[in-house]
Amino acid sequence: MRWIGLALLAGWSGAASAEAIWKGPVVKDWREVERLTLSGTMEADMFRPAAIAPEREAAPPVPLLAPMGANLLPLAEIRPFGIEERVTAERDGEGLRIRCRAGRAAAGLVLRWPDRRLPRGYRGQWRLEGRADTRIGVEILPVGQDASAAPAVLRADGPSVLPLADWPGEQALVLICPGTDASAMLDAVILEPVPVNAPGGAGARSDEVARSGASDARGTWVWQDRDWHGDPSGFARRAAEAGWTELAIQAPAMPDAALTRLAAALAARGIGFRLLDGDPAMATAEGRGGAARRFAGLRRWCDDHLAARPLLELDIEPYALPGFAADPVAGWLGWAQTVQAVAGAWGGSVAVDVPWWMRRSSEGAAAIDSARAAIREIIVMAYRTNPQLVLDAAESWLAQDSPPVRIAIETGPVAREATRLYRRAPSGTLRLSDAGAELLAAPQAESAADAMFALVRESRTDPARISFHGAPARAVEAERMLAPLLSGWPGFAGFRVHGWEAPHG
Repeated sequence: MRWIGLALLAGWSGAASAEAIWKGPVVKDWREVERLTLSGTMEADMFRPAAIAPEREAAPPVPLLAPMGANLLPLAEIRPFGIEERVTAERDGEGLRIRCRAGRAAAGLVLRWPDRRLPRGYRGQWRLEGRADTRIGVEILPVGQDASAAPAVLRADGPSVLPLADWPGEQALVLICPGTDASAMLDAVILEPVPVNAPGGAGARSDEVARSGASDARGTWVWQDRDWHGDPSGFARRAAEAGWTELAIQAPAMPDAALTRLAAALAARGIGFRLLDGDPAMATAEGRGGAARRFAGLRRWCDDHLAARPLLELDIEPYALPGFAADPVAGWLGWAQTVQAVAGAWGGSVAVDVPWWMRRSSEGAAAIDSARAAIREIIVMAYRTNPQLVLDAAESWLAQDSPPVRIAIETGPVAREATRLYRRAPSGTLRLSDAGAELLAAPQAESAADAMFALVRESRTDPARISFHGAPARAVEAERMLAPLLSGWPGFAGFRVHGWEAPHG
């Protein structure tokens, strides 16, 4: 089959009636469509399509979050101010050497990060590391605002700390020269959470997190009954040895006494326990009815056999449905309706697993907001291996007035995803008609009954950017770095790691 993939990219021309190697749903108004995206995965260097949709206008780019817990000086835009032009700044490695000459008029430096955004709703502080030989003022201000008459002073004997203001606009760090000669070496400017033991520090939790009983839990998903069913006590011991304080257990199709023993064994070790279920079909009308009936029955079993009904966690992922890309409004609406229906059947609000990009989609954000009353907790799959990109993905959720949020990273194997862009052409390998979409083994000419599209370009993801699979030490280091930084958001309720392989025996 490898020759098919090469032919698609090279535009090889074959038989007049080419074989269809993939068939997809009908594309709405296909005669008017000019550009299409076909997304899927790569398997043994072969493209396996999964979804088709008209090309959508790209959303406005979102500035990256300013790096947290790291030196921001190398990214700063530095501008002297003052009519006497008596201040100079020179980069020195990752630091900044500052010199002020004596003068009468106000002078200093403005440090900005115009192409980055600052964390919203964050209990944080600016920590300035360096030294000054005399009093140099320092202040955080909205861009364009004059410094106050009594700014803080850059310390000579240790870090200087300024609170992170929660202004909606851009902030600047302003260094203010005295009237005399002065010099300073600024080694680092770091954004970090307020220490836990400080007033209003990172240990403070939102009222909703406190009411939910959530803490900075460390959890994972358990998808296979075989991991625990034969030996619930041994499984609980191994989970405790792995450092988990919370487990989301795939709800068995037929719960039995082993689940009762598992709940008791986990409770004895202080490990939180909730049931997990879901698949993309639940976001459809037919799947919704079946899900509501299943969870109503599971609820009755839990009430009869467990000490307390556990939280139910839903991992539905409607974007895996074949028609989702063509109509995300309907896809996310179905998701929201199912969350509400299942919560009703369960007799209480539920937790939901969501992709990090959901809030950056207008349809996804609307779905979360419409289902808000049925959601007790949100688990954000921030699947990135760069810790700063995990924070960037998490911020849009943690900055919201929302239920408690847990942030997850991936450590299991993931497929290499691919997206292809096609453009309307006299001949091509992608055909649309009233019968649906077809990807052909060789180019074919357009006819009165169909429209043809030619491949323009292909982009592929790098799994190493998404999952820590094969790099456990990097995953541990990322978790070590991320957990304290995430704790600066009051809504942060814990860390999740996907991909744990439960040991046996």
